[in-house]
Order: sequence, then structure tokens, then C-alpha cells
Amino acid sequence: MIRLLVVDDIASTRQNLQKLLGFDDDIEVVGTAGDGREAVEMAHATKPDIILMDVNMPVMDGIQATELLTEELSASPVIIMSVQGERDYLRRAMQAGAREFLIKPFSHDELVAAIRQVYMLEQKRGTYLADHAPAQTGVAATARGTEPGEVILVFAGKGGVGKTLLASNLAVALSAETSAKVALVDLDLQFGDVGVMLNIDHPRSITDLVSSGEAIEPEILGDVLAKGPGGISVLLAPLSPEYADLVTTKHIRNIMAGLRGQFDYVVVDTSCHVSEFNIELIELVQKILVVTSLTIPALKDAKLTLKVLESLGVDAAAIQLIVNRVDAYSDFNKEAIEGNLRSPVVAQLPFEPRVVGEAVTRGVPFVEIQPEAEISRAVRELVAQLVPSVVWAGRREPDKVKKRRSLFGR
Repeated sequence: MIRLLVVDDIASTRQNLQKLLGFDDDIEVVGTAGDGREAVEMAHATKPDIILMDVNMPVMDGIQATELLTEELSASPVIIMSVQGERDYLRRAMQAGAREFLIKPFSHDELVAAIRQVYMLEQKRGTYLADHAPAQTGVAATARGTEPGEVILVFAGKGGVGKTLLASNLAVALSAETSAKVALVDLDLQFGDVGVMLNIDHPRSITDLVSSGEAIEPEILGDVLAKGPGGISVLLAPLSPEYADLVTTKHIRNIMAGLRGQFDYVVVDTSCHVSEFNIELIELVQKILVVTSLTIPALKDAKLTLKVLESLGVDAAAIQLIVNRVDAYSDFNKEAIEGNLRSPVVAQLPFEPRVVGEAVTRGVPFVEIQPEAEISRAVRELVAQLVPSVVWAGRREPDKVKKRRSLFGR
């Protein structure tokens, strides 16, 4: 039985919720409260599995009560319910420690699904902590028993150059060529397209990890990650743009630590802005792939991006310049680009609109449906350069694995 405490300042609402949940054999309402202070007292007395909490209440509102309960009774997670669906309410609820946010009016199915989902995650969290006590924390405690995985950031100073397309296909190629565990993370938090690019329909996203605490347990992470093509795991961007602000740099540090403990490679796609968020993200990665294309605006933005990375003290050896949509009729060649950008071009992806168009339309990586296409070969060659020990298609002798360098030269 899922033991539930219902908190709302309107008596009729409490009664209606009790009646609504009376049809579910696995849910039992063990108590009700009319304000936040009474809710805290009742929660300590009944120790419920879930607390269903309204926001606007007298004496003590739901946000304040949630903050207290998160600190004093963390084993009783809170689901916030409110008629206010604005982003500010959602942000405050999650910051207070709420596990879920329901906007009134909600249906019976929506309510029960939220209760069961939060309960299931809490049960898994408790099982994990019990099995791993005393719990190890930090990046060094990896489930793979080896050093933490490597994070590869795919970045561009301008949109429309194929950044997300490359990140998606690179992750799949990494998995295929190395037989390693690979995760793909969409950190374009407002308008991420990884899910669309790979035709992934999954109800969970990065916002489900926001209230998971300092350490992200493998079981919780596993529930949130979607299954992608080629055996990769995918962490999707928020399902709606207004949820983007819920994800902070502190969350990203914890999430990346959890991913590095579970995967050999973590490929990250992010927005094109050189924002505070992305600057913080850059400090967490081991390699940065700067993507550009053969247009003057794209090359200009790539040059500015490289200058910004240099000003941040990023180790030049960690930066890889990738040129997309290369064709024989362009006014620019590799030597001209390298001379202008003052950076070596590590890979050139040929312009193959039919191959790319079919892949995007079908939501399948081109490295899978067209493995012999020139662009697919180019991505596999990029994998061989990023992971020198890889032997792919019998074309490359394994190099001695190089010791990883720190991203920042300072």
C-alpha cells in the first residue's frame, strides 16, 4: 500500500481527493491536513509514503512546508498541486524539494500515475542506498570499477551547422566501434532536438533528476534514461521550454558525475550560446568538438568560439575543429580554413543531403542506415581519432592509448 497524506486548506477538496483515491486498491489516505504547519506535524506522526501538498494555504504555505519536510522527513517525498502553472511556481516547488508538480484540475489517471511514479522512484532509491551502505559518493565511485568515463561536448557558435546531427551519430558510432557504454545527453534545455532526431518517445527527461539530491543513484538514472539506437542511452532535454530554468549548473555537475560513473563515454549536445551555463559545462568535459560549416557566418562564429575557449584557458589539445557539409565546389578548402581559424581541422563531413535527409526524416542515425556512405565513414574516422585505441573496419592499427589530459591548461 502507498500511504498518502493529503494537504489542502479547502475541506471539500480533501474529501474529493479521498473519494477519488478510494477506487485504487494500492493507495491509502492515512491523514489529511488543512495548512502547512499541520501537514508537518501530521507527517511526523503518520510517516506517509507520499505527501500530496497544495501551494496556497494559510499559516504556512506548501512551499515552506515542503522545504521543512525535505529536511526533516526526506523519506516522505512531496507532490505539489496548484492551480498556478507558471514557471515561477514550478521552480520554487522543485527548489524546495518537491518530486512532482500537478496543475489543478487534474484527472484521476494523472494523479494516480504521479503518485505511483514518485513512490516507485523512492523505493528504488531506498533499495540502492541500503545495498550500498555506507554509500560511496563522487565521480571516483564508478559502477564499472574503472576510471570515470570521458565527456565529449559537441558545440557550435551558430545554429544550423549540424551540431545535433553529429552528436547523435557520433554517440551511436562510438558505441558500435568501441563496444563501450555510451550516453547521449541533450543539454539544449529549451529547444533540444535529440529526441526528434532519434525518434525517441520517452516520458522522462533531465528535469526528473533535478530533485535527486547530491548523488545520482544508478537505478534512478536508469529509469530516466531512454533507450536509443545502437544500444546507447539518452538523457532528453526538458519536455517543455519553461522547465529549462529548473536545471542549474549544480544539477549538471551531479548528473555528469553519475553518468561518468556508469558510462565509458558521455556525448553532450548543448545550445549554441556562450552562456554562464555552458561555461560551467565546459569545465566538466574532456574534449570539445567545435562544429562549423562552409559559410562565412558559420566560420566567423567558429573563430569567435575558439577565441572564447582560449580566453577561458581551455587546453588547445582538447579542442577538435569539425567542418560539416564539405563539397568540392566550395570556395574554402581545409588549408584556408585552418589558416583563418588558426586551428587544425580534425574531421571534414561531406555534404550528402540525400543520406542526411533520409536519416532525419526516419529518425534513424545515418551511420546505421547508410554505413557505407561517405559521411558515415567520416564519423567513424572521427571516432578513431577521438579513441586512438580503436580498430575500425580493419583500416587502422591500434595506437597506444594516450593518457588523458586535463581540459584546462592552467
